[in-house]
Amino acid sequence: MATRHYAQVRIGPLYLGIAASHVRHALPRPADLQPMPPGGGPLAGVFSYQGQAVPLIDLRRWLNQPADTDCPYMVVLAADGRLAALAVDAIASVREIEAAHIEQVSHSEDTDHFFRYVARPAGDDKILNLLEPERLMRRAQAWSDQAGTPTVNDLPGALAAAGDSVSLATFELSGRVLALPSTLIAAVLPCPPLDTVFGWNGQLAGVIHWRGREVYVLNGAMFDGVLPAPAVLPPLLAVLERDGRCLGVRLDRTLAVAAVPSGQIQYGTGGPCAHALVTATVTLPPGPPQLVLDDAALMALCPQASQASTPSAPAADTRSADAYIVCDAGVELALPMASIVTIIVPPADMQAPTFNATGAPDGSCTWQGRMLPLVALGPDGVPIERIVVLEHGARQVGVAVRNLVTLVPAHAAIKLSYRQFGGGTHTVITVDTPAGQASYRVLDPATLTAPGVLSSNSLR
Repeated sequence: MATRHYAQVRIGPLYLGIAASHVRHALPRPADLQPMPPGGGPLAGVFSYQGQAVPLIDLRRWLNQPADTDCPYMVVLAADGRLAALAVDAIASVREIEAAHIEQVSHSEDTDHFFRYVARPAGDDKILNLLEPERLMRRAQAWSDQAGTPTVNDLPGALAAAGDSVSLATFELSGRVLALPSTLIAAVLPCPPLDTVFGWNGQLAGVIHWRGREVYVLNGAMFDGVLPAPAVLPPLLAVLERDGRCLGVRLDRTLAVAAVPSGQIQYGTGGPCAHALVTATVTLPPGPPQLVLDDAALMALCPQASQASTPSAPAADTRSADAYIVCDAGVELALPMASIVTIIVPPADMQAPTFNATGAPDGSCTWQGRMLPLVALGPDGVPIERIVVLEHGARQVGVAVRNLVTLVPAHAAIKLSYRQFGGGTHTVITVDTPAGQASYRVLDPATLTAPGVLSSNSLR
């Protein structure tokens, strides 16, 4: 069946598809953008692109959308020997869409009407409005003529496809330029706070929730030996998606999407390529070689990386018979009331615990005449205002928390269990609040009180 490739972008709440053959580059908003005198149209300014002056079109002015802040990205479009850029809020992956799923809904005879078709990709309820770049440029009366023979980057050209060039997305991390196949990038977004659970290996730093999925985030330490440790945590997150699986990689900033001639990609086993996550380099002077990451090796680090979340038990309105106290421990967690012995103020002899990936308690305090092991569930530096004493299997442990958030009565929450990396499960409760629904991860006391985790002095 005939298929077509479309680059997916978003402007406010509007999702657009642009034929990939019209997309030259995807870039951050240019710092050298020169504003144009106001004229009521969509022209936001002009910038320099490969030695040419190219206009930037901001469609929000025609879509009755607020334009209080600048769109952070743009896509450079080529059509009929002309160039123009479109300001966008987000750039997603390239999507292969069957021709049967594309339908003309506007039959206006106006030759400047640039939204005539929509697409509903298979398995997706989201409708894409398909933009026709040549009509947009004509309607906006904004373009520059391409100098020489245009070199249009065919974004869907995957690494496995035979051809003279490969479409790579580049970004910066720890002062180096990294590259990945552009079709692997599902989204780039500000990195939200990571949720952490006990028991994952050192390859993963945490998990986020994205489009109904759990996306496991790569531990930046996996790049040791090829990248210096960052001075601060990278602010952005690239979500990589393939075959229904997702993995998150933190990065400092996005650079571009561009077709790289195959001859400039050097594969090898020495130098940077000796690292398990680097498969090739690209030399584009000036500057050090770009590092092409091994996408198969990356995805293999998390074999269950965020497939669409499906509950291991019936997902329909399953009300929990348990009551919970939600605590702020740097992350908000729901503790089963049945496992809570008491809640105390930290005593003066408390040895504050520190967060560690194993979940082993490394702090302590005196409680009822003996030493109580303490565990921290959130990042270091969170003030400890309360200690929640949990009991399971005749063992006790204290959970250091900042404060108590709310009480969730029995039968007030919907409880779902989800698959977790490594084959285990974790549980989430969802409750109704005046501000809308809120979800909290349920802490299983058995995780903290398992034999071998607690020392013998925690036994009754």
